[in-house]
Amino acid sequence: HALSTYTIGSGTLDDRRIEDEQRTAYANVTRDLRGRWPLSLKAGLDLRQSRRLCRGGQQTINYVGADGRASTTPATQAGLVNDDSPLPFLDTAYSERIPDFGLPKQQQVDNNKLWEGYGKNPTHWTRNANTEYTSATNASKRAQEIISSLYFRTDVALFQNRLKLTGGVRAEQTNIRAEGPLTDPTLAFQRDSAGAVVFQRNANGGFILNAAGQRLPVLLQPTTAGLPYTQLTLKDRGYQAKKEYLRLFPSINAGYNITENLIARAAYYETVGRPDFNQYAGGLTVPNIEVFNPNDRITVNNVSIKAWQAKTYMARFEYYFGRVGQLSFNYFVRDFENFFQNVTSPSTPGFLEAYGLDEESYGEYLVVTQFNSPIGVRMKGFEIDYKQALTFLPNWANGVQFFANISSQRARGTDNFQDMNPFTCNWGFSISRPKWNLRLSENYRGIQRRGLITGASIEPGTYNYRPKRLYIDVTGEYYLRRNLGLFFAMRNLNGATEDQKTYGPTTPAYAKFRARASSAAVAWKSGVRSLQAEEIW
Repeated sequence: HALSTYTIGSGTLDDRRIEDEQRTAYANVTRDLRGRWPLSLKAGLDLRQSRRLCRGGQQTINYVGADGRASTTPATQAGLVNDDSPLPFLDTAYSERIPDFGLPKQQQVDNNKLWEGYGKNPTHWTRNANTEYTSATNASKRAQEIISSLYFRTDVALFQNRLKLTGGVRAEQTNIRAEGPLTDPTLAFQRDSAGAVVFQRNANGGFILNAAGQRLPVLLQPTTAGLPYTQLTLKDRGYQAKKEYLRLFPSINAGYNITENLIARAAYYETVGRPDFNQYAGGLTVPNIEVFNPNDRITVNNVSIKAWQAKTYMARFEYYFGRVGQLSFNYFVRDFENFFQNVTSPSTPGFLEAYGLDEESYGEYLVVTQFNSPIGVRMKGFEIDYKQALTFLPNWANGVQFFANISSQRARGTDNFQDMNPFTCNWGFSISRPKWNLRLSENYRGIQRRGLITGASIEPGTYNYRPKRLYIDVTGEYYLRRNLGLFFAMRNLNGATEDQKTYGPTTPAYAKFRARASSAAVAWKSGVRSLQAEEIW
């Protein structure tokens, strides 16, 4: 646990710059038709443009000290502390911290001191230009998405406004352009030019071959390692992708007043889940086709993947206790299509054509990418919501309101949903007064099954889990005057932790625990709030 028994090996600088730009434009028109059945017609359009630019990367710097030699031993042969010891960078404050689980104190390195030391003595560190170029090029990406939409909506009220119907359709045209890194080993060989003899040609251009039929490398001293070779075969934004698709989204909502206090609602609507920008700008890596290796793969994020789509059927009942409360029950069924799935499969002519790859040269390689799953997924869920002002209490307890919410959603036979909540329950009460208010809430989340764990010697059916947990939160305000007040908020008053477990069907109980997030401890916040300033914002 003492830094004197260690040496400094290397450090990592992570400099990433991401720029996101959003532009929107929209217009709509509405026409109300008065008659026996009140009818409202509405049409509109909107244009949304999203652009993301990524630059940067990781830089690994190796510590060699004043003598210019790296060391893995904390002492010299004479028993003296060598110049690669981390002791000069000791974090004295953090090293006094007592760890969890009964562990003793551990000395730690102060990253600020380490960074200052690098600035003062850069010759004590070495850098690798090749790895820095690779990291920066792989992080260099650009993507632009334009969504053009037209929609039509109609609202009608029937049976003396007891039945209200809202329906319409939305058409969305999506256009995407993206650029990412290109890794192609064939770029290290000479191509044909004026006066050169070409012995073979493919879709990637003609290669110059020598008398023995071998390709001539660009470099005089060919090697597959080092910066010159990497700069030839790894191109900054050398991969470009285009994608467009048109989708229609119909929807209909109905609400019927069964009684004055009871309302029944039903709805059908469709939604879409678009791929992340990295799906289009993630880059392309192709194998070296000069020598066939059955273990080589074409690795790419599939630009041809479809956005997943869901159809939702919903029914809801709402009951109102006059003006003092509400009880509602909501049930839904949601059918998903075209979920994203990571696969390794044989290449197809259509897939190779989309990336400009010759079928004769690359058709025998497997492709590592994402495809749309042909298996549909059905999710079911419900929600019960209740809130009511406790008007039966004495006058001194006026303003007390109780609330509770129970919800659940499940989808079986799939690993695509990693953050589903099979069961959650929230309850509490609030008190409102002219000069102050107070709210206490308890939030319970049941166990969550997350990602599937696979690998050698790992039992089938092994997953990561988030165990159940209960948070207690308290918030309050006190008004000094109409537009100025004090506030406080205490999150996780009971100090519940956010744990992680990993286990399979036969994992013993003692081996399930994996990690605990101490950041889930009690969080306090208080201050002065200007209501006037909030209204301006």
